[in-house]
Amino acid sequence: MNTSFKNKIAFNFTFSTALLVAVAFFVIYYVVNLTVFSRLKKDIMTEANRHFYEVGIVNGKPFLADKEEWLEREHQALEINPVFVELTGTDGKILEKSPNLKSNILLPDLSKADKTFFRSTLTGQSIAQVQIALKEKNKIAGYLIVAIPIDESEAVLFMLKAVLLIAFPVVLLALFFVTRLIAGRSIQPVLNVIDTASTITNQNLGARIPLPSGKDELSILVFTINDLMDRIEKAVEREKEFTSDASHELRTPLAVIKGTLEVLIRKPRTAQEYIEKVTFCIKEINRISYLVDQLLLLARFESQKKAMDNQEVDLCELTTTILQRQQQLILEKHLSVDLETSYGDYVYSDPYMIDIVIENLISNAVKYSLPGGNIRIAVRKTPKEICYSVVDQGIGIAAEEIEKIQEPFYRADPMDHPEVKGNGLGLSIVKRMCELLEINFHMESQINKGTTAKLTF
Repeated sequence: MNTSFKNKIAFNFTFSTALLVAVAFFVIYYVVNLTVFSRLKKDIMTEANRHFYEVGIVNGKPFLADKEEWLEREHQALEINPVFVELTGTDGKILEKSPNLKSNILLPDLSKADKTFFRSTLTGQSIAQVQIALKEKNKIAGYLIVAIPIDESEAVLFMLKAVLLIAFPVVLLALFFVTRLIAGRSIQPVLNVIDTASTITNQNLGARIPLPSGKDELSILVFTINDLMDRIEKAVEREKEFTSDASHELRTPLAVIKGTLEVLIRKPRTAQEYIEKVTFCIKEINRISYLVDQLLLLARFESQKKAMDNQEVDLCELTTTILQRQQQLILEKHLSVDLETSYGDYVYSDPYMIDIVIENLISNAVKYSLPGGNIRIAVRKTPKEICYSVVDQGIGIAAEEIEKIQEPFYRADPMDHPEVKGNGLGLSIVKRMCELLEINFHMESQINKGTTAKLTF
């Protein structure tokens, strides 16, 4: 069953309070009950002790030493705090009793210990009773029984119990509605946040929830929601830009392939022309395939962190392998490569992702180097970190372009160097992977002097 949050708060608070109130009411009743009967016990023992000294024993038979005491007014009046006194033998036969008992008798309870306070009844009236064994030479000769009525005390306790039992549900019911009212007012700011948040859609992702004036949990909640909306807005914007750029990058080679094939079928061609045009289309398809692979790689980044397989990676061995893959391009541009490394340059990371990062950096260095230039790759190790750098003497880029070229599909002044092919995804992949691997990625460059890319593990 669904219920509102304020009702849940009110119910939980009322339930917790009910337990506390129940314990408090029980303690109150127990203390009052203990106090009342402690007082009654004290009173009856006082009377019993007073009458005990008025009893004598002759020849094993108890008798009253001063019988006139039995005729006092307090023993003759039933209305004003009467005290009932009775003297019996060991056989239960009544020897003497106070006049206010009239035809009634007090029955001894031989199962009770001497001077034990217990409750009994007398003609339907509740009484507190105590009995004292009368002994002569350590032999019981009879019993002195003293009793007082406790109707009024029981009536007080009954009324107290009734008041507590009636007050308990009334208090809880009132507490529930009061708590519900207070809870409703307390969560009103949360409802305002919900109303405001519900108005935020794809069309107004820039809208934000106003921060409350107080520095409380609600303020933290609103700040967190606004921060989340900032990240969502940036992600949506990146997705829009990514989709637009990707469609543009794919549209161009597809249009070229389509145009080439349309030209090819307009009239019969020689075998050589067919080979040239098909070869050209294959190159464009390879370009599309590479672009799709890069796009899929970017798309997998969000889940890639969970799939990382970290292990020791030898940077020297990895660099040598990548240089072998780039060997043809290096030879075509007559480049020289200097590798400065030492034995045991290991890092603990994901080998697949590290391979992609370093190959992108070396590939860029080869791609943007001038013919006959030099590329220097160095691995330097300190007690706290390992620095991997790739330095080329290529065309370079302007300082203000360094941040931009790390965004997807961005290329700095592509028209100035049409011979350099690319789609602008390489450095964005490097940047994102370095973020996942917690590697510090830094670039420095000067136009016509070269570029330095650094990875700090």
